[in-house]
Amino acid sequence: MTKNLTAADDHARYPRNEERFADHSFPPDGLVAKSRIAYLTTPLSRIRVRTGVFVFSGAGGNVVAIEGSRGCVVVDTGYGPRVAEIKNTIEAVLAQEARWLINTHWHFDHTDGNAAFAHQGATILAHINCRARLSKNQFVPSLDWRIAASPRNALPAITFDQPLVVDIGSETLQLLPQAPAHTDGDVAVALQATNVLVMGDLFTHGSYPVIDESSGGSLRGMIAAINGLLPLVDGDTVVVPGHGPATDLSGLLAFRDMLCKVEDRIGSMILAGLSFPEILTSNPTEEFDPVWGRGYVTGPLFTGMVLAGWRSTAKSTTSAP
Repeated sequence: MTKNLTAADDHARYPRNEERFADHSFPPDGLVAKSRIAYLTTPLSRIRVRTGVFVFSGAGGNVVAIEGSRGCVVVDTGYGPRVAEIKNTIEAVLAQEARWLINTHWHFDHTDGNAAFAHQGATILAHINCRARLSKNQFVPSLDWRIAASPRNALPAITFDQPLVVDIGSETLQLLPQAPAHTDGDVAVALQATNVLVMGDLFTHGSYPVIDESSGGSLRGMIAAINGLLPLVDGDTVVVPGHGPATDLSGLLAFRDMLCKVEDRIGSMILAGLSFPEILTSNPTEEFDPVWGRGYVTGPLFTGMVLAGWRSTAKSTTSAP
């Protein structure tokens, strides 16, 4: 049985300063436990995808650092116990401290380092719903995952629900809030000068995504978000996912097309009157599992999250006035 990592385990491996990281309660063999083990043990890699733009992978969700005129911009922070390592690596390659920190959504592997970056002087920007989620205890039923509210110094200082432009001197960033998709607080970041699109967990390259129904996430919302961002992507665009290697338009389209096929397949089963347990038993993702189900988000787990999001969306639609 996989050991359920605790805060004490993390502290023993990676001593912390005064900042507090996300507190979790989750099944010992579930996705969160497996992902935390991977985030603790995977070496941190760094790749320069454009001049002045680096992607750091392995220690949580992908972290992007963008060189600016007076300090760099960091998109997401990685997993708490690895934040000091991530910060030191960013400063080593860019010779800059973070002036701005952008959260693509609220999940711990993208926001655990908020307090540490804020303590260093960075201003945190995020979707207004991201701050709301971080401010309160959260529970994700499909993963049986409970998360304590973040401390105040980890909360975004600037929030928005409409597109926002940030000029950092060497680059102009478009911060693009999305309708509920992966969560209800997703933000994509488009770099205009260097033609890079940072998507957070709206896109996972080479693996099934997590769909957080407790935060309004749904498969249909994910597809809609990707389709809405496609006009920003051309043959030269570097597309940075929330997890997995940076890719291009073809990689993003392969992911979108897989999601569409899964949606069509499960939707047809629902229209045919199959119950959710029957759909799960039928293994509707079997065709795609060899490519997309190789990580800790397996086909059955992904199907369960799709169905949970479908149920949540259906309830909100039927209860609307």
